[in-house]
Amino acid sequence: MHLYNITFGIDPEIKPEFMDWLNSDFIPASTADNEYFSSPELMKVLTDETAVESFALHMRAQSLNDIALWYEDHGSRLFDFIQRHWNGKVVFFATTLEIL
Repeated sequence: MHLYNITFGIDPEIKPEFMDWLNSDFIPASTADNEYFSSPELMKVLTDETAVESFALHMRAQSLNDIALWYEDHGSRLFDFIQRHWNGKVVFFATTLEIL
């Protein structure tokens, strides 16, 4: 079992719009029918940084192959949308963890 973590840094100016999109588009596309991911958890990263707000999205995958397939089927398109639509107002990085 693996945990796929995506950490987002969001400009407060676009936070409501981005969070709506994350909950209505990104998460459902990623977890539909538990095909690639299950058990999404969205958390606020606690920090003293005031220029951006950070959030971490955790989703569970059965295998590394599921993560690779998700990226091919949905992830690259979703990440590209973020970069084009919010043009630098959202930064993100992903980390894959193995659950022991």
